[in-house]
Amino acid sequence: MVTMIQSVQRAAQILRHVADHPRIQATEIAQHVGLSGPTAHHLLSTLVQEGLLRKDSRRSYELGPAAEHIADSTLRQMRPSAELREALNELAAETGESCYLTQWRGDQIRVVAVVEGAHAVRVSGLVVGYAANIHARVGARVMLAFADAELREWALAGYDYVAVTPHTLRSRRELDDELERIRATSIALDREQLQIGVYSASAPVRTEAGVVAALSLTAPVERFAAHEDQYLAMLRRCAELPIRSTGAPGVPE
Repeated sequence: MVTMIQSVQRAAQILRHVADHPRIQATEIAQHVGLSGPTAHHLLSTLVQEGLLRKDSRRSYELGPAAEHIADSTLRQMRPSAELREALNELAAETGESCYLTQWRGDQIRVVAVVEGAHAVRVSGLVVGYAANIHARVGARVMLAFADAELREWALAGYDYVAVTPHTLRSRRELDDELERIRATSIALDREQLQIGVYSASAPVRTEAGVVAALSLTAPVERFAAHEDQYLAMLRRCAELPIRSTGAPGVPE
C-alpha cells in the first residue's frame, strides 16, 4: 500500500488548480481543495516561498518561476533529438503521409513528435503527449516489443484492452503474439486497429543503447495498400538513419 503524505497531496492539488485557474484567490483555492483558512494560508505561503506560486498585488495566485522551470524541463524531456527529428521529417517528406515518433517517458509510451505529410490523414487524438491505447498503437507496440520484461510487465499490469475498433487486439495473449511478430520482423502493422479507414506501420529506431524510439506512418487504407511495399521500405530506411545516443530513456533490447 502506498503511503500518502497529506501535505504534499494538498500542495499538488493546489498547484493543479492554480494551473487551471490563474489569478485565483486564496478563499477559492481553500474551498476547492477542502482546506481551512489557516491551513490554506500556510500551504500557499510555502509554495510562494519555494517559487512554485506567486502572489500579485491583488492577493491572487498564479504559477511561479519554479513551476515554469518544471514545465520547461518537461517540454525538453518530451523533445526528441535532432537525429530522430531528421528521420521523422524525411519519412514524411518521402511518403507524403502523417508520421510520428514514439518513446518511453518514464513508465508511459508517448507520442513525442508529429509531422503531417503533403496529403496527410490525421488519426483522431494522436497528438504529442498522447499515451493511451498502447495495445492499439503501432509505435507503442514497437516500444513494448523491445522493452525489457520488467518494464513491459509494469506497463501491462492490469491493463484494459479497450476495443477501440472491431479490429483492435482484445487480450494479453493476442498482444504477446503480436509483440513476438514485431521482434521477428522489426515492423509493426495496424490495419484499422486504432481508427477505421486507416492503416499504420512502425519500425524501431536503434542506437548502441538499444531501441530508443519507434518511427511510424499512417495512411488511408486504399493508399496504404497501393503503396505498402514502398512505404515499408522507406520506413525501414529512415529508421536506420545514423542515430547517435539520443539522451532519451531508451530501453535495452
